[in-house]
Amino acid sequence: LKLAGAGGDGAQTAALLITRAGINEGYDATHIPSYGPESRGGTSYADVHIADGEVLSPASPAPHVLVAFNQPSLEKFGPTVQPGGTIIYDSSVVSGRPAFEGKKVYGVPFSQIAKDLGKLVVKNIVALGALQAATELLPKDSFLTAVRMELKHKASLIPLNEKAFEAGVKAVKG
Repeated sequence: LKLAGAGGDGAQTAALLITRAGINEGYDATHIPSYGPESRGGTSYADVHIADGEVLSPASPAPHVLVAFNQPSLEKFGPTVQPGGTIIYDSSVVSGRPAFEGKKVYGVPFSQIAKDLGKLVVKNIVALGALQAATELLPKDSFLTAVRMELKHKASLIPLNEKAFEAGVKAVKG
């Protein structure tokens, strides 16, 4: 998988959560972050590998799945997704419906859903819900357990994040 956006979009945290969810399910899972030179607003992406056997390289130059948080990330990495792969993008910030031949494409308004829930910062958790619904890569409970583990020191944020996840699922499943 590849998760990409601007710094501050939450791609790195989402990648970490996917990796933890994969490990919780008994898979070998790794992620590698990549940041632009800017701390906020610059390019940020992460590659995640989840496998039955040992992951030998965390890099994903041709991912099966792309989660794009902005237009530049969708344009840059969309063409690299393997045929038959899945692209999930934030339709709140991407103009028009992109066409990627031979790939499943889901436009989900991550940012708008997060704003409607009261905190833009949970858009990455909305994206995780959409990822789970679109790919069924891992069970819902695995993702939610990873979120709860990550927020164990900020327990008051767990209910909001659970709502964000479910809203992402609903946006894909209807």
